[in-house]
Amino acid sequence: MVEVKSSKKYIVNTSWILVEKLSRIISGVLVGVLVARYLGPEQFGMISYALSVLAIFTVFSSLGMDGIIVRELIIRKEHKNEILGTSFYLRLVGAIAVVIAATFYSSIRDDAQNTYIVFLVSLSVVLQAFTVVDFYFQSQVLGKYTAINQVITLVLSSIVKLLLIYLNKPVEYFASMVVLEATLTFINQFWFYKKSGQHINQWKFSWLEAKILLGHSWPIIVSGLVIIICQKMDQILIKRFLDLNILGNYAAAARISEASYFIPMAVCAAILPGIINNRDNKELQYKRLTQLYSLMIWGALFICAGGLLFGDFVITFLYKEKYYLSPQIFKIHIWSIIPVFYGCAWGMWMVAENKQRYLIFFQFLSLGIAWFLNLKLIPIYGALGAAYALNITQFVGMFSFLTFYKPVSSWKIFINSLNPKQLFDIVKYFKN
Repeated sequence: MVEVKSSKKYIVNTSWILVEKLSRIISGVLVGVLVARYLGPEQFGMISYALSVLAIFTVFSSLGMDGIIVRELIIRKEHKNEILGTSFYLRLVGAIAVVIAATFYSSIRDDAQNTYIVFLVSLSVVLQAFTVVDFYFQSQVLGKYTAINQVITLVLSSIVKLLLIYLNKPVEYFASMVVLEATLTFINQFWFYKKSGQHINQWKFSWLEAKILLGHSWPIIVSGLVIIICQKMDQILIKRFLDLNILGNYAAAARISEASYFIPMAVCAAILPGIINNRDNKELQYKRLTQLYSLMIWGALFICAGGLLFGDFVITFLYKEKYYLSPQIFKIHIWSIIPVFYGCAWGMWMVAENKQRYLIFFQFLSLGIAWFLNLKLIPIYGALGAAYALNITQFVGMFSFLTFYKPVSSWKIFINSLNPKQLFDIVKYFKN
């Protein structure tokens, strides 16, 4: 009975997070498409390139602590203020370094306009240091605060974007929207944090806490950097070998394909506390992991099937003739969600077990494969080559994990998760 009540708590939390992620996707698809059509492939490619550069450097501002902070807040509740305060100041220092590094990198690689766009979007990272509040909500299974916050932010930012289109503003205004969204997010987060009876003036910085957090997170910093490079090198190399117009086509297709990424992120973020709390019950933990993996795999397959059937029509309808390459790219890129969905789940599990250091091997393997394939395929097949490289890299990474990390148990869970019966077991469990 206790487990059923607990499960319903996580279902409600998952539902709130799904609402937040879904609203983000709706905003990104509807308003984002209008922005992309207004800017055109070249200017849209310019913003996509800036975000790709920023994403690589942002790893050093988050310091790989996201899952670690949530875990520590659950396990060491009595040190809440030290954990939040220390992580905030560490992330703030890292964010300032990111602004300097990203802008410097762009200044030696790109023209003045591109560098200015990179600088604009990088300012948002400083404000994102305040997102440690969200980790507190995750640890308390209070996804509704995050959901309401993001819905408010997305509605307001969408209105502003539509107004910028109406007023015929240049690309710099749309780049600065990233900063506006980050500002709205942290204002709302602190309002909800105060409403829940918490106070930021109780936060404390602790060198001991910093040592603990960094000691746990350094493998994730390395792993996260490798992951981001793998994910964003395609767009950076497309700009290098081709041009911003082609990059705009690729980014437009990738945006629609990656829209589904909110599903594993939302589900895994919501149930992470539940898996950690069940760490002493290995049988139950194994059962829940198998069901989670099954949900990830079958959900991804369902989305892929829909993408193949309706992708051409949807992409052409949304972006029109300016983005002539996007439909072809989308039908290739969409297959990457299968290993992405599964990888999100096992990545969460590794963090929950404090085994994040093992991720580094698999991520470096993926980095080497992605770098080689992108350099070989983009010059020959253009943007389609980047999509092929992404798929091959993701699938090789997934099967490498299954083969080299506890292969007997990893493959057993994977094979069992392919059984559709697991999905019915999930439904039956939650209905009871």
